[in-house]
Order: sequence, then C-alpha cells, then structure tokens
Amino acid sequence: GDIDCNKVVAAEDARIALRIAVGLENKGDYPYLMGDMDYDGKITASDARQILRVATGLAGYMTAD
Repeated sequence: GDIDCNKVVAAEDARIALRIAVGLENKGDYPYLMGDMDYDGKITASDARQILRVATGLAGYMTAD
C-alpha cells in the first residue's frame, strides 16, 4: 500500500494507485507491487480503495496465501 515508499500508507498512496489504474500516472514511476493489494498483477480501483481503507484504519493489510 505504501506506493510512494515514504514508510506510511496514506490517502496519497490511494490517489497514486487510482491514477495508475485509470492511466493518468506512469506505473513505472512507482514500485508496482506495493500498489497491487490483491496480488492479481495489476493496480486497479479496487486496490486504491483497499489502500485508502488501510490508510484510514478501516482495514488491515491483505496477505498472500
């Protein structure tokens, strides 16, 4: 979720993820795996939503099985 690598998951990370999801931000500028919250190989609006939920304390991190 910490897509900008500042050691804090914040709303800014969700904003960046959403911009990547809709093609407004170059995904190569960020560590791609940090924004892929559901581990499906892409950053989507769902990932941005999950990052925002983590940033606001509404959810914890998802883990891969």
